[in-house]
Amino acid sequence: MKNPSSASGLACGVIALALTLTAAPAQALPATSASPVTRWAENHAVHVPDDPRRPGPDLTTITRATAGAQIIGLGEPGHTISEVTTLQARYLRHLVTHAGVRAIAFEMDWTLSLGVNDYVLGARDDLDTVLATQESIWRTTEMRSVLQWVRHYNDTHADDVEVAGAEYFATGPAAYDAVEAYVAANAPDKLTELRAHYELLEPTSDTIREHLWAYMAIADKAPCVDAAAALERLVATVPHGEGREVAMHNARQIHSWYEGFSLPWGDIPDYRDARSAQNIRWWQRHTGARTVYWGASAHVADVSQLTITEPGEPDTTFASAGSHLEDWYGHGYVTVGFTFDHGTYLTGEGHTVDLPPASTGWFEEPLGDVRSAQFVLDLGRPAPPAVRGWLDAPLTTRGLPEYGSASLAYGGSLRDWFDVLVHTQQVSPAHPL
Repeated sequence: MKNPSSASGLACGVIALALTLTAAPAQALPATSASPVTRWAENHAVHVPDDPRRPGPDLTTITRATAGAQIIGLGEPGHTISEVTTLQARYLRHLVTHAGVRAIAFEMDWTLSLGVNDYVLGARDDLDTVLATQESIWRTTEMRSVLQWVRHYNDTHADDVEVAGAEYFATGPAAYDAVEAYVAANAPDKLTELRAHYELLEPTSDTIREHLWAYMAIADKAPCVDAAAALERLVATVPHGEGREVAMHNARQIHSWYEGFSLPWGDIPDYRDARSAQNIRWWQRHTGARTVYWGASAHVADVSQLTITEPGEPDTTFASAGSHLEDWYGHGYVTVGFTFDHGTYLTGEGHTVDLPPASTGWFEEPLGDVRSAQFVLDLGRPAPPAVRGWLDAPLTTRGLPEYGSASLAYGGSLRDWFDVLVHTQQVSPAHPL
């Protein structure tokens, strides 16, 4: 994680019908566990239907818990987990169809997301080609189905759902082309100045990975950072024209890329999440829509000091994107956390890793004894003292799933991380395209 082998490696390493049904808690089961948390969870768990396309009272629970939120975080404990992605898709479909969500911010690079947005809006039909340009975490049959559903929704409804990436880490030629086109159309006299900045900034290699390596090899990055800042200021001085907000956003992404990768490697995670939060806020304001933020739990959570451990590497500590969003939106930011007990995981290198049951002290441990394969638990409901202690205790959980139980995440409390839990007992890898 500490070696910049690729921009996508950084993204993966540092690591959402107002039914007429009335949501009723699951029928209480005789308690067999000594844990008061397990008993409370069994009494209040709302079970998820086996068929993710079927309606169920869990949808009502999600609707009620997220009512009034402008941004709804869907936090996954690891990318490319089949059951988790399927459940995220279930609640995304519901929030779009019945709760007015019209914008999605994926944990995806902004420029790479442009093709995805074109696809869901019907401007292009080659989804597999679009996905081929993405990180491997998005190249699964489960994610393809999510995007196909959004496209179908847009084809059959008047109010489109739009997609954006919340990240800057692979900022590519599309951002530079958009900025230049805007300046050319609205202030052609400034093109000479823009192109002078581009002499230092515009990628000359075919891939962002090669461009990143070339930039990381530069000892003094200050001239590049200064040029990127000047580019952003230049665009800000251009007279208002059509597309100004997006042009400014592209310029910010360019600036973020150069500034972010100029930092010491250990400082990049904190910078990255702060910029992600700013991008999500910009997207929500730009669209004026209820927005789903789909990303890793470590980013979605509201934790001002979150630490991830990784074998053989220094700990990574940062303020999560969710902590910034909560500062800005307050109760208008609601998080739905997807958790699991055990299963298997497929790494980016193609290795299958066993994920043992939650270890002693992890917050998920008492949930593994709940007698339901998948359930939703509203953490805001009244709870006895022992359960409140669980909710407010310092949190420890699984870190990067590719390390099994050897990587941890900690910081904040469960009540900080999530407003709602969606728990699956056993998980398996998503299916690569």
